[in-house]
Amino acid sequence: MYGLTHFKENNLEVVFPRFRKYRPIGIKSWIPNLLDILKDKRKYDIVYTPYRDGLEALIYLRALRLYRKKIIVWQHHIIEKPGGFFRTCLYRVFLNGIDKFIFFGENAQAESIQSKLISKNKTAVLRWGADLDFFNNVLKEASGQEYKDVRFISTGIDNRDFETLVKAFKGLSLKLDLYVVERELYEKYKVEGENIMVHFLEQDGSLESSLLSSHTVGLELAKSSVSIICSKPITNRKLSSGLTSIIEATALGKPVIITRNKYLPRYFEDNNVGLFVNPSDVEDLRNAILKISSDSELLRQLGENSRQFAMKKCNLELFTKDLATLFESNIS
Repeated sequence: MYGLTHFKENNLEVVFPRFRKYRPIGIKSWIPNLLDILKDKRKYDIVYTPYRDGLEALIYLRALRLYRKKIIVWQHHIIEKPGGFFRTCLYRVFLNGIDKFIFFGENAQAESIQSKLISKNKTAVLRWGADLDFFNNVLKEASGQEYKDVRFISTGIDNRDFETLVKAFKGLSLKLDLYVVERELYEKYKVEGENIMVHFLEQDGSLESSLLSSHTVGLELAKSSVSIICSKPITNRKLSSGLTSIIEATALGKPVIITRNKYLPRYFEDNNVGLFVNPSDVEDLRNAILKISSDSELLRQLGENSRQFAMKKCNLELFTKDLATLFESNIS
């Protein structure tokens, strides 16, 4: 919820938009969403959104200074010139309608600034963290049910490299629980080996199924020993793939084995929460799996590093305090 649940603790009052109905993301939603917002006469200072989809018309209006409230958005992708003089000019106008871009990591921020489409003073990097209350409850529920052997788990869907992951576990006696949300992937990998147990998480797009999947995966992660986040090499999709999974793992005190990705925040590697491997490198991943499974002290220490990092440096409470400070600086 990007801090929403902790806003009140930081003296932030939330006003939810009164959209008349749900509208699929797309250009057809721009004007109806804009009209709903403009008709809302309640008082507020800032428009804050994790995703800007559906708010494009409002942002263009802000760029023309026909809308007075400041707009703060999370920037999930690198800002790059789209190509072509007209498209670049139009995109520049659009970006001018956003008062502050929040990035997950420093490299994404730096590359976006290098595009010369936005200035550094319009950007910020915040440590997006886990809700420790939620994950503490998960740990309590899993207590006494932990697997006795070293057990690996792979969750998440964004840009995952299942081929490299499965090849790395082939021929090993170590067990991997692989969670997928596509039936096709389940059918493809369920026969790969006795040590690879593939689980299909059926989702219908509803909030209820999403929450159920999150709880199921969180509980299994709490029972496991190591979280593996194996992502494909970065091509055109310059994203911080695996960020949610690594945050969940640290909140539960689990070490990670994760593919190197320069768009992930550097503080994970700086705080030694796991082993980092090269993308699409089966041998490198296999060696990391064998290393962490054969060294109980390393496994324990990385797990402790993860938990301490989440508790002291990267969690929802700390994140919301930083967010509140950011809001205050943009109101004054």
